Amino acid sequence: MTSETDISIIRSCLLFFAIFGIFGNLNIVIATRRNKNLQHKCGILLAILAICDTICLLNEFQSFLRMTFDLGQTTLNKCFYFNLTYILIEPLEVYMIFILAIDRLIAINYSIFYRKIPKSKYILSMLIPGLIIAAIFLISSFLNLPNSNSNSNSTIIMVDSCILPYSMPENVSYWWNQYNLWGAVATLFIYFYTYVTVYCCILSAILIVIFTNMKNAPIDPDTVSTYAVIPGLISYSCNFYVYFWRSSDYYNAFVKQLFCGRNLGNQENLAPPSKKSSSVSVMVKKAQET
Repeated sequence: MTSETDISIIRSCLLFFAIFGIFGNLNIVIATRRNKNLQHKCGILLAILAICDTICLLNEFQSFLRMTFDLGQTTLNKCFYFNLTYILIEPLEVYMIFILAIDRLIAINYSIFYRKIPKSKYILSMLIPGLIIAAIFLISSFLNLPNSNSNSNSTIIMVDSCILPYSMPENVSYWWNQYNLWGAVATLFIYFYTYVTVYCCILSAILIVIFTNMKNAPIDPDTVSTYAVIPGLISYSCNFYVYFWRSSDYYNAFVKQLFCGRNLGNQENLAPPSKKSSSVSVMVKKAQET
């Protein structure tokens, strides 16, 4: 069973990553909107991912408020409606991470095709499957909810913690875990194949699946599910700081944005603090439209 210490640690993490993650993700969206050189295919996909991450973090902030005011225990039906947007957006966020790996694979190995395909058609074709997957999880959860109109107590399912895995019926939650796990594995494989750093959210799904299916787990599965939110929070929050550190294009846009366009020197373009060439910048430039 999750202890008070566990709850305090998770609550602190939720608040920390909500503040820094939302700040970073909003900067990505604003920078993409203001800078045409970031409005290439990959840049738009990154901005969409940033929007998804922001919505996920806002829902996690809701969890922080519920923990703070001791509102964790509720019925499954109420928990579903509390996390309605989260159930819809989180599968799309997982899909967007995977599709960015596919995007890099296409851009590097099929660069001529990548440059020729129209941007709007490409973005739409990449986005539609993810929206369909997200809708399937949302509709399936709704259809499998217990009948709230019944007066029988046997139809009322209580959840101790109103967090995402417990806001869906058990059978849907199982497939949601499988989707997260194998989506992360597929993303890992694609990124490994194209030599790109993988997102750390794979750890969250693996922890949940492994310890949930162990009969005599050394750690309580509820505790694992509670702590498994941390890798997800890192994944939702880290993109802005990685781009700031590793991409000269995003670095220039962010610095100009954060300092309100103020002239910081005579240099036409600012340079990132690292003297090494950025692999992210190189890959982004490959994806830019001619």
